[in-house]
Amino acid sequence: MRYSTLAIALALVAACGENPGGPVGVAAGGSGGGGQSGSGGAAAGSTGAGAGGTSAGAGGTMDMRDAGGTGGASAGTDGGGSDAPIVTDGGAGADADAGPGLTFPVMRGGLDVLEVGPLSFTVNPAVGARITSFKLDGDELLTDATAHPQYWGSTLWTSPASDWVVPGTFVPPPVVDNLPYTTTVSPDGVITATSGPSTANGKRFVITKVFHADLAKNTIVIDYKITNTGTAAFRLSHWEVTRVLPNGLMFFPSGTTIKLDFLKQPVQVKQAQGYTWYDNTTHVMGMGESKAGADSAGGFIAQVAPHPKGDLLFIKAFKAITTAGEPPGHYPIEFYCNDPHTYVELEDHSSYDSIAPGATSTQTVTWYLRRLPIGTDRSAGSAALIDAVTTALRNR
Repeated sequence: MRYSTLAIALALVAACGENPGGPVGVAAGGSGGGGQSGSGGAAAGSTGAGAGGTSAGAGGTMDMRDAGGTGGASAGTDGGGSDAPIVTDGGAGADADAGPGLTFPVMRGGLDVLEVGPLSFTVNPAVGARITSFKLDGDELLTDATAHPQYWGSTLWTSPASDWVVPGTFVPPPVVDNLPYTTTVSPDGVITATSGPSTANGKRFVITKVFHADLAKNTIVIDYKITNTGTAAFRLSHWEVTRVLPNGLMFFPSGTTIKLDFLKQPVQVKQAQGYTWYDNTTHVMGMGESKAGADSAGGFIAQVAPHPKGDLLFIKAFKAITTAGEPPGHYPIEFYCNDPHTYVELEDHSSYDSIAPGATSTQTVTWYLRRLPIGTDRSAGSAALIDAVTTALRNR
């Protein structure tokens, strides 16, 4: 059974009602997990859009960590992340003009859900704290297990892949990708999920994912943390892999280098208005998988998902890195399409930094999901799409 920190706090207050002078102690856990306990447990179900198994974990002491903040894009080895306060509906400091607040409870069965008005973001702690759903007005952006039984939703790996890929196979380390994470939810709705200990090519670490809603900007902010639990420094990058439905249009600010033929089927892109555009309808089913990589100075990836009610515009914003900072064998931005053409991966890597023993490297990624007006030009070079992204990212 999972318990929120708010529920525990209320129970403690009630228990001490006869003795108001008595002390009430709540232990705080660190970003690496510490004394946290919560979700973990059994494997989950397969679908990403609201489905998932019921996670079971010990009760124990919950983490009373402070709320994360509004961040746009940041990375570093200082163990921090975003640090501005969250404004929740009716909470202290709430702004009557700030729009809808966070809907409680966040913990819903085996899932953790950040719901703000028409925006809904779901994490399944039992499957690697994977992001299993991102919806606007009930319309889903991400894939579920019907697209692929293993590769669905959005997850975090570490790069370079050469640290953990066995020749002839491609199986991400389960403790990072799909085994249960210990997860807590703070009273103001911050989700903190921590993996078990992992080792890749002699590098020992744990992964922590912190999710919160930025109500002022109507976004979801994610702090991905890699903590070195070993005795020697090593270099490692965060590798966010987000799987969306096929036949959309992806674009990002053009860089100086691009590779289009990692796999059997070359990727077809266009250069227009200073952006690189990938129309996934050009992928030919039966001609093999395709993957490309590029650098970009813009610090974001945008994806337009066709929809009869008005296309969905998805943006991932993060700290841009140069080719000099990319992990070996990778590019800062990568994109992949499977065959038989059931999903597309939008991938971003953080800088390949050195992490000292006991230190934490943090990469912050901010997710946006917007509705475009019906009839918005969905083609390479579209001024309307460029303007929509520019407007969304203003003052990020």
